[in-house]
Amino acid sequence: MSNIKVRYKTKTISILVAVFCAIIGPSTGWVYQLSQDILLTTTVAIFLSYLLIISLYKLFNSYFLPITQLQAYIDAKQQGQSNLSLGYNDPNSPWTALGIQIETLFTKSTPPSTQLIDGLFQHWPHPIALFNDQGKLTFFNHPMYRQLKTPLLRGMTIAECGFTVNNKQCSHAKLNQDWQVQRIVLSDAKQILITASYIGHQLQDAKRQSQADLIRILSHELNNSLTPMASMTDTLLSTEKLNEKQTRKVLTRIKSRSESLLQFIKSYSELSRLPSAKPQYFDLKNLADLNAVEQSIQLSFAGESQCFADKLLIEQLLINLFKNTFEANNDQPHVTLNSFTQANMHILQLTDNGPGFANLEYAIQPLYTTKKTGFGLGLALCNDIVQKHNGQLYLANTNQGAQITIKLSQGALK
Repeated sequence: MSNIKVRYKTKTISILVAVFCAIIGPSTGWVYQLSQDILLTTTVAIFLSYLLIISLYKLFNSYFLPITQLQAYIDAKQQGQSNLSLGYNDPNSPWTALGIQIETLFTKSTPPSTQLIDGLFQHWPHPIALFNDQGKLTFFNHPMYRQLKTPLLRGMTIAECGFTVNNKQCSHAKLNQDWQVQRIVLSDAKQILITASYIGHQLQDAKRQSQADLIRILSHELNNSLTPMASMTDTLLSTEKLNEKQTRKVLTRIKSRSESLLQFIKSYSELSRLPSAKPQYFDLKNLADLNAVEQSIQLSFAGESQCFADKLLIEQLLINLFKNTFEANNDQPHVTLNSFTQANMHILQLTDNGPGFANLEYAIQPLYTTKKTGFGLGLALCNDIVQKHNGQLYLANTNQGAQITIKLSQGALK
């Protein structure tokens, strides 16, 4: 707004300078042609220039000074100052009439409810704007005005204030990802409150914590694999004559450690590279039977065989769940899979004959595991797959063993 004002002021000054030159040039030329006297021409030019400068200066001030005063008054009122009034030098000026109208608008009496809101939220540190049931602005505090950096007047619509409302989500171009904008309907939808909270510091803290956790986890896994590999290699190289049997043994262990580390990196990367769900109808029973055989799992399937979901993602989910059952039960791993629909959800309920979950609270958390082998990524990956289907995953322990209930949405998917 200030840039526009400066450009307009510069343009006006340029026009006045052009008018000055257009008058003084021909006038002095005409005087010189009549008198042929340089001294007289110079005197006339100086006198005429003085008169023109005074006249143009007064003209400039009479036009721009009222605008500047009105803008300063509006800005002060928008920032919450109440002990201000406009002074008028010329009561017949059109600027005076405009100033009176603006002053009347700002000093217009407000209902008690609005005065109460003004008193409560005027000095609230977070940006706040209140709209009535017609979507018209009835109140905003100084932090909102300062953050949006755009003129706000009561009576403006939500869109005119720059807010975009999509379903229950609300956003503003001046409030970037470091801000959380909330739209709250008050008093049976008679008023709409829009608030903004700065969450940049929390996001940075969460990002730093996530990076620290990642470094800690990777360091732990790398040390667990590389330290034994370095020790075995050093032992092998310290012998004067390599023994073929010992060398093969060391190389086999190094290969095993390397494969384990690569599998960890692959499993970890899969958490962030899951594709969007592309649902289709497929035979769930046939898919479960095939993967149960591959994982050496005895499977008992009951219920609806047809399933509407992403076949590849569901197969990955079954692979991880069957693998967990096999690793938890060394005898004869068995899984009972019940498939049925309820409302708009397709529910899969898997129960195994293992010892159950050692810690239900953290079982889905990535990189948490109570097993001697594994990385704690299987259930986390399964949970992400379920969320791709707008579903939920629940864990429980039963008398038979661990139970996993999966609810897949049959509506719009991510």
